[in-house]
Amino acid sequence: MYDVIIIGSGVMGMSIARELSKSDIKIAVIDRDIPGKHASFKAGGMLGAQNEFTEDSDLFHIARQAQEMFEPLRDSLLDEVGLDIEYLDSGLIKLASSIDDNASVEKQYKFLQQYNRAVELLPAKSLKERTNGNVISDNLSAMYIPNDNQINANKYTKALLKSLEQRGIHRIYNTEVSDITPLNPGYRVVTDTDVLTAEKVVVAGGAWSGKLLSHHMPNSSVTGVKGEVLLVEHPNLSLETTLFTTNGCYVVPKMKNRYLIGATSYFDDYSVGVSQLGKKWLLQQATMHIPNLRDGKLINQWSGIRPYTSGEKPIMDEVAKHLFIISGHYRNGILLSPYVGKWMGDWIQYDRKPEQFADFIIERGKTNEVHYKR
Repeated sequence: MYDVIIIGSGVMGMSIARELSKSDIKIAVIDRDIPGKHASFKAGGMLGAQNEFTEDSDLFHIARQAQEMFEPLRDSLLDEVGLDIEYLDSGLIKLASSIDDNASVEKQYKFLQQYNRAVELLPAKSLKERTNGNVISDNLSAMYIPNDNQINANKYTKALLKSLEQRGIHRIYNTEVSDITPLNPGYRVVTDTDVLTAEKVVVAGGAWSGKLLSHHMPNSSVTGVKGEVLLVEHPNLSLETTLFTTNGCYVVPKMKNRYLIGATSYFDDYSVGVSQLGKKWLLQQATMHIPNLRDGKLINQWSGIRPYTSGEKPIMDEVAKHLFIISGHYRNGILLSPYVGKWMGDWIQYDRKPEQFADFIIERGKTNEVHYKR
């Protein structure tokens, strides 16, 4: 019998396993595919602890604390496994996608200023200077958000995976979990190849989490939102700051003169691949504000499924004794992963629910967010 079985090896599942491995705990991580190859692996890597929030909430403060964990985490992973997650001090520019959104940018600026006086509105001249003349504003409101930096999500997932390997955590991949049933004590986890048992089970299966816990929550509690992303190379474009527009399109400068353009949002779409409609929209939106990107070379494209919940608040809950669900982190999975890993590790090991997770139960209200929908 394992002490803990974690179902799902995205950044959430791996971060929890890495935290638990600091103690003498027998852990298994199960994934239905290759580890870390879904939403985590394909994310933009933005650490948008401020960009994603327009009002005060528990999640906002958790996100800001999570953001501060990445520099020491970069150093820790580099020392442990020799992989650099490419933490870049890029900052982020939030830009209205149309004149109708100017008021929302200015309102968000006033909110963020209460917590970070370094957030600044960018008149056209300042925007031009900060982006080396690459971003066209056309009377659109913009603000600069320092500290909303970025990492390489691909390398982050690989570094976490290598860390788990070196820590001797049992990894079971290309294995589908079909059922979780209670024992006395613990749980039986039925897969397509074996039957395993554990004292505690954590379901961190992203958009598929609800299907494994249908006895404890409606299937609709967590759903999938397909996001499409393009990677463009432009050797002469001098842009170092992430651009994020209010309609959800973003351009993230990466190393080697590459720019990641994302992301569409197709609800309840689990298909694989980039659609022509999505590709057209991404290129249209990105080049509208950064015309020089038209001269770039498209070198890759991909899609991923992000876990979405009502109210866009993640679920971090104990649905039955020693049976946990961690899901619904949507666009903030990368950002929140070290924080969730630390505090969920404590909760699972010591049976003490963190006070700051009180608001993230399955039942919740609804809020609005910006999406591009097909």
